[in-house]
Amino acid sequence: MKKFVVTFLLILLSFTVFSIEIEVVKDIYVSLIKTYEEEKGEVIEGKEFELFFNELYNLGLYRFYRTQMIGSAEYVDRPTNVQTYLSQIYTITEQNFDSIEEKLAFIGFLAYVQSDLSGDTITQETIRSLPAYFTTVQNYKKELENDALTYFGNVIIYSLGIVDESPYTDITRFESNAKIDDLSLYTFFGEPDETINKIISENKESLENGIKKLVDSNLSGRQLQIAIDNLSYNYISPLLKETEKQINQVSEIFVEFGKRKTHTEFIRFIVYGIIILFTFYFFKKYWWISVLGVYLYEFAYILIFYNPIKDVITSFAYGSFIIPFVFLFLFIMVFKSFGKKIKFVQKVCSITIFILTLLIFFTPLYYSQDLLMKENQSFHDSIFENQLLNDVAAYSHSPLYRSSEKLVSLLGSEYTKINSFYRSTFSDFLKSLVNSNILTQIQADKQNVKVQTYKEGLKINNQQNYISIPSNFAKEINNLVNFSKRQQKQINKELKHLEKTTQNIIQYSDVEFEESVKNTVTSSLSKTDLTDPLMTQISTFYDVDKVDKIKLKSTNTTFGTKIITMFFLAISMFVIFNKNIMKYISILLMYISSFISLFKPATLEVLSQSGYPNLMSQNISINYIFVFIMFAISTLMLISFLISKKRTLQSNSN
Repeated sequence: MKKFVVTFLLILLSFTVFSIEIEVVKDIYVSLIKTYEEEKGEVIEGKEFELFFNELYNLGLYRFYRTQMIGSAEYVDRPTNVQTYLSQIYTITEQNFDSIEEKLAFIGFLAYVQSDLSGDTITQETIRSLPAYFTTVQNYKKELENDALTYFGNVIIYSLGIVDESPYTDITRFESNAKIDDLSLYTFFGEPDETINKIISENKESLENGIKKLVDSNLSGRQLQIAIDNLSYNYISPLLKETEKQINQVSEIFVEFGKRKTHTEFIRFIVYGIIILFTFYFFKKYWWISVLGVYLYEFAYILIFYNPIKDVITSFAYGSFIIPFVFLFLFIMVFKSFGKKIKFVQKVCSITIFILTLLIFFTPLYYSQDLLMKENQSFHDSIFENQLLNDVAAYSHSPLYRSSEKLVSLLGSEYTKINSFYRSTFSDFLKSLVNSNILTQIQADKQNVKVQTYKEGLKINNQQNYISIPSNFAKEINNLVNFSKRQQKQINKELKHLEKTTQNIIQYSDVEFEESVKNTVTSSLSKTDLTDPLMTQISTFYDVDKVDKIKLKSTNTTFGTKIITMFFLAISMFVIFNKNIMKYISILLMYISSFISLFKPATLEVLSQSGYPNLMSQNISINYIFVFIMFAISTLMLISFLISKKRTLQSNSN
């Protein structure tokens, strides 16, 4: 492991607590960026970066596991963004920084990391949107204001003759009997500060006049302290304005020195257009050669240079071209599958290509073992493990919490309805029988039930009573039964949903995280004893085999994205152009793409989620079913083309 030692510039002895050393911030910031760019993806020894890189990688793991467990969709109107997570990393690393310069430089560095992850350019908005920036700046301003008040207060009480020591002594001392309750509030323990001393010197006459008024006022104790603070506030405003100016300068430095390399790759698309148009107008007969050259160059560019994350413009161009084309290609395959004049073999080829093309988007290309949670035990020591637990089970909008709450709500509705029936509806029924002289007495316990009827109430002249009352009660019973059946269906449905969600989460967990999820869900369900009869059943939801490898689709990895992009680029070339040589070359490129998919990268870059840190996997295996599908599509395209070509030759000969 390469060891990299970052040596921060020592702050000079002339450093003052009431100003920000702009050059120091810049040097630290540039050093941080340099280290990040050189060591990205490795664990660096040293407290300044080891914790940062560990947590940055854990952030990627968190988003990756979250996507595997519950998908990438957010369940709130204003979801937490990457700025908040980076600020959380800052919170736990802040203790390593001793000065405001180091803190500001690191915050600027986090803004740079954010822009690097998103592929965007760092801006003032990027910096200010970081919660860590706002909190640190506000805290610094508050501390600065408090220290300045203490500094000025010390000078003022020195001038009043209350104390004999002050960071600034070139001021008139007055005779007074003034006293204050707490001298510690106005005792400055630091070294004299040039910035504040300059402010005092420039405003000495005004300050001394203010102190003279304090002497003449004969104030003392708490009232004098308030007057001292009010007088001090008159002179710290320039200091705060200067600080605001320095902070703005720091932000400008972050933007200036954090500029990423300008991506000029998109210029090739303009060059392509010029070349194709030029050959089309002046060498129309051979313009297909220029198109072929563009395709071949782009094929090589994708394989060698293309970065799906950083090259935003190219990714957008491919997405705008390939996605619509895939739908067009599938439509053509369906049309050929059911065309009347299409031969049976071609129909079989077309429908098979259609099915295989759909499968290729759902079939994993790689399997990873070292991305399993049990292989990343440091994740349990990360702040992002708790964030993952919150997202899946603890937050009110998390899937397991919502499912648990809905289940509790359904059980509560069922209980309320049944309880109301027996305590109210059934009671009213019995009361009606008694009031109608049908029954005279009812006695019931666990051993026996005694019902005494009234003979006069059961005679034929009271038929309306002794029939209508049970009839109405029968309707209530029927309503209750129907309601309970509907509730039971809803409860069973929610139990199945809870089971499915739980098992999908647990299969990507390890034992430790499973226990945390189980405790969280159990705690949520145990808010009421209505869930007690279901707890045994719910406990079985955790009895699921954990995955022994993570499935990675082609689009989940940078290398796989390259392969699938090259493959469909070759297919587009096959479909668009009719020249035989273009057909053969495109099929050859399809085979080359398929062949490349057989190669296993030493380190596979895995996309956790757009805008978040990528992951690195080395213990991987190839899913040869995916490779077979690519070769099968290529072969079927070749067979279909040869049949079509043979048919064309036969038609021409006739």
